[in-house]
Amino acid sequence: MIAEVVSVGTELLLGQIVDTNAVFIAQTLSSLGVDIFYRTTVGDNPDRMRATLRQALSRADVVITVGGLGPTMDDLTKEISAEVLGVELVVDPEIEERLRGFAARRGIKLPPSFLKQALVPAASGRPLPNPNGTAPGMLAENNGKTIICLPGPPNELIPMVEQSVIPYLAEKAGGSRTVIKSRVLRIIGIGESLAEDAVKDLMASSNPTVAPYAKLGECHLRITARAHDDDSALALIAPVEKEIRRRLGTAVYGINDETLEQVIVQELAARKQYVSLAESCTGGLIAQRITAIAGASAVLRTGIVAYANSTKEKLLRVPAQILLEYGAVSSQTAAAMAEGVKALDNSDYSIAVTGIAGPDGGSEEKPVGLVFIAVAGPHGTTVVKNNFLGRRADIQRRSAHAALALLREAIITAN
Repeated sequence: MIAEVVSVGTELLLGQIVDTNAVFIAQTLSSLGVDIFYRTTVGDNPDRMRATLRQALSRADVVITVGGLGPTMDDLTKEISAEVLGVELVVDPEIEERLRGFAARRGIKLPPSFLKQALVPAASGRPLPNPNGTAPGMLAENNGKTIICLPGPPNELIPMVEQSVIPYLAEKAGGSRTVIKSRVLRIIGIGESLAEDAVKDLMASSNPTVAPYAKLGECHLRITARAHDDDSALALIAPVEKEIRRRLGTAVYGINDETLEQVIVQELAARKQYVSLAESCTGGLIAQRITAIAGASAVLRTGIVAYANSTKEKLLRVPAQILLEYGAVSSQTAAAMAEGVKALDNSDYSIAVTGIAGPDGGSEEKPVGLVFIAVAGPHGTTVVKNNFLGRRADIQRRSAHAALALLREAIITAN
């Protein structure tokens, strides 16, 4: 079975909102073994919507639309979907009564367009209940093709998918149903090209497949298998994952949705060890990432944003001579910051970051993007010089990620 997702809304094209619904639906379809080859976004224009839906129906068995089911005049998804599919819409008295009751309870005077939400297929289809909103979804079939119309708000769409769409697609697939399962290995310390080179022979397989993806400061390898059930798919993935781990070793730090900070908190908690932070150019971003993880209170002792040199001296005990001779952005200052915050409350590890995030403040000797990261641990202090590219926020994010990666490396090599 082949499906296509069509997201409707000019606000999506303008980038005013992010289309998380399409991602959720694509993941759901994949878990059901339904192929999805295209995802399309179209604005609130009737002619372009018609053309988009016709094209989608020409190459998919099931088209799932998102958005455009509300009461306003530009909410035309249901009407245009029915027109393209060749299905007549009629007013459902029960839904109309519910909409009138909704308006009466809130003292709303109904505009004529409000009741168009009660339109449902006259035959070969049905409304999809929406307990969390006024606009029901729609499922319509004709000539072996299906259009499923879903509302835009995620709190309405997700329950509708779980309660109505998944059972329908599972039944439609019947005995031909297959399962597509994926497992993502998260890799730090080596780039996408090196990771790909290490596993390129495994990428030649058609089932399971292996695909690399570049991410901020790391890369991911996604292993995907197709089988008749979950256990069989996972059995195909297991030996490939084992071989990748053998080749890449500790560069594989997590799986699926595990984050670097989550793994670090788990590692420190398991060892009953503590970390402290001294941040300058990252402005507390490392602390924010760590404290976003449940259980961080068991491992994080102190986080200091030491932006001014006076703060570096007073709180972190960075010698004035180091700041005078080498400057705030230097390997010497980074090391002193890390050792100072570590000594402040006797932590097992500490991170320090100092650099030039820009867009101003750089020089030929010390350009924007120059960042020194230090990690102090049981076996001494390591300082790494980095030259990051990008805007201020990019440099800050890259610095925070690189700092966490250096901390993880210190933890796993010390234990």
